[in-house]
Amino acid sequence: MTTDHRKPSIPSNVLWREEDGNTVLFDEENGEPYLLNETGARIWDLCNEDVPLGEILSLLPQEFEGDPAVIRKQALDLIRDLVEKKLLVLSSD
Repeated sequence: MTTDHRKPSIPSNVLWREEDGNTVLFDEENGEPYLLNETGARIWDLCNEDVPLGEILSLLPQEFEGDPAVIRKQALDLIRDLVEKKLLVLSSD
């Protein structure tokens, strides 16, 4: 288990809705939509539940089939992308 205690949070300017198993994010500031697949939607839900990053990265391999290291890396890549696009914020440790 990773010990990253930072918590992802969703900025107030980001709206989202679920449709057909996907989640669509919308940044009110730049007007850009961002589509998450089912796995991304689960990550988004965990971010919205005040779950620490380390716990998110530990939970996902239990919920999805595949190599746990690959699942964690892909999840971390998505979270970094969302942070870079300002759709998600990580608290400091």
